[in-house]
Amino acid sequence: NVILRQGPTFLPASGAPMFNFISADVPSLPIFLTLCLVAFIAGIMRGFSGFGGGLLIAPVYSLFMPPADVVVLVIGLNLLTTIQLLPSIVRAVDWSLVFRLFIPSMIGVPIGVALLHSVDAELMRKVVAFIVTAMASLMLLGWRYEGKRGRLQDGTVGLTSGLLTSIGGIGGPPTILYLLSDPRLSVEVFRTVCLMLFFLIQIFALAQIGFAGSLTQAQGGYILILLPAYVLAHWVGAVFFVRYVGHYQAQVRQISLWLLLFVGFVAFAL
Repeated sequence: NVILRQGPTFLPASGAPMFNFISADVPSLPIFLTLCLVAFIAGIMRGFSGFGGGLLIAPVYSLFMPPADVVVLVIGLNLLTTIQLLPSIVRAVDWSLVFRLFIPSMIGVPIGVALLHSVDAELMRKVVAFIVTAMASLMLLGWRYEGKRGRLQDGTVGLTSGLLTSIGGIGGPPTILYLLSDPRLSVEVFRTVCLMLFFLIQIFALAQIGFAGSLTQAQGGYILILLPAYVLAHWVGAVFFVRYVGHYQAQVRQISLWLLLFVGFVAFAL
């Protein structure tokens, strides 16, 4: 009953999120359908490419809910959908690369959790939107990291990803840009490394958020409500990857990046 009574609150004048899990009523049908539609599109993107789900969800959901709820929903949805992919990706994972990135991320995660409740919600939304917009713009422009690669660079990228995961649910940009710039990685290895790395970071981040006392029944309720759309879309994206990788990959990537750019720009401007 408590979960069902959580819903939207419109408080634009105060700078607070328009949607509050803690003290509001059941969300209106348009808002609920918006949340489901965004989850479905994000699920297709992530199922196909291995990334993009949280990048799309975070800036949109931040228009309607507090930062802590955005982070938990992004992490919860991604964790539960990654589990269904684990049997098919484990054998293709470059574990050495995954752990070179994951271990440093364990330093960034608690820093992000500490900042999660101390940063203004409006500022957090702007930061998330800016990061998504900047990341999409750099990828559309074809920017590639051409510097040195080693433990220091891997560690910096991992730490930053851990920080951004726990503070905004968007730990992907630094890792994605870094790995996409490596010509040695095949499409399949890139996808599996992203999925496994973010899976491990998100488990650790969710545990840290739980230790900080920021997990609520309402968050769990909304994860369960949105999960069917996200799971279905994730499966569609994964099937599309298996059947059409190498044929339409470039087109899907371009569409996804333009969508992220649009969403990030709109979320930043509102």
